[in-house]
Amino acid sequence: MAIYFNVSLGISIFYVGIIFTLLSVSSSLFSFLGGYLADRVGRKKTLVLGSFAGFFIYLVIAVLVLTGAGFLIITGVFILSSISGALVFPSASALVADVTSVKDRNSAYSIYRIMSNVGWAIGPITGGYIAGISVGYIFILMSVTNVLQLVLIVRVLADKMKDSSTPRPKGYSLDRRILLFAAGTFFVTLVASQFSVTLPVYSTKIVGILEQQLGYIYAVNGIVVVLGQYPMTWVTRRLDVVTVMILGSLFYSLGYFLVAFSSSLYGLMLDMVFITVGENLTTPGMNTVVSRIAPAGKTGRYMGFLSMANSGGRAVGPSIGAFLMFFFAYRGLEVWGTLASLGIVSISILSIFYFAVYRAYSSYGNDAV
Repeated sequence: MAIYFNVSLGISIFYVGIIFTLLSVSSSLFSFLGGYLADRVGRKKTLVLGSFAGFFIYLVIAVLVLTGAGFLIITGVFILSSISGALVFPSASALVADVTSVKDRNSAYSIYRIMSNVGWAIGPITGGYIAGISVGYIFILMSVTNVLQLVLIVRVLADKMKDSSTPRPKGYSLDRRILLFAAGTFFVTLVASQFSVTLPVYSTKIVGILEQQLGYIYAVNGIVVVLGQYPMTWVTRRLDVVTVMILGSLFYSLGYFLVAFSSSLYGLMLDMVFITVGENLTTPGMNTVVSRIAPAGKTGRYMGFLSMANSGGRAVGPSIGAFLMFFFAYRGLEVWGTLASLGIVSISILSIFYFAVYRAYSSYGNDAV
């Protein structure tokens, strides 16, 4: 979509960044609602609502693109497409916590990510070829997959919510904990979000790869998750979850910094390996930590708050990346060096969270897998 707006519709990269910022702002606002609904009406009903919203909104976008509708209406509905994921993801994350023990939770979130990223491996390659016909057909495919998701949820999923009366460990303010942790994950997500706008535009305009080749870069992301997520979880099983996330932030920074020195498709694919290792190390731990510090009956809301913070990072990230490309005139070292430094900020905040909060909290029980 970044290339569609920039190349096909001739929209300035600066405004493309703003579009994706508004997309993430919308996701951030609806994520809190999604988490609240997950606790209030149940995980299954919220998942059904999110799936139906995805089916309807993506179908509308397909019709708008295929009929040559105006830029403003396509942009407006595209921004609203965030509603679907904002309703689905907090409920799905809370559901994993409902049906797992603390000991098995990080492993369970890893399996959840592996299955999700099978789609990440298949989707970009499929989308790259479909885009050669029309971007509109991509949204038809997305609408169909939301119908399949809806059928699976209705037919298979049971709405299980733990009713735990076990008292939570005392001694820390929940608000302070979640705010500090969310601040750390905000910067992680801000760096990670560069592959939505900054990386594809830089890859096509500066490195010079073909638009259809972008799918291979993102397929590397999905493949490394599918093949590497569980082994990485096993290798790091004896480490504290937050320590693993700090290591992941370091890989994120390194991977994006290396983009500045890449001059071919293969170089960018190698960079994506480093970036995805960072993703594999950070993402499962986010939900694991929140599931531990959330009080009984509020897991969905806390997952929603985490999702809202991460959506904030995704909101700011594309605008920062687009601004840096504009400000530094696409000079790779300045652009990617600046973005990598933001990963160091996340490492600093997560380190403070670990030593000031989580190290003492984790003494109530081993959170290693």
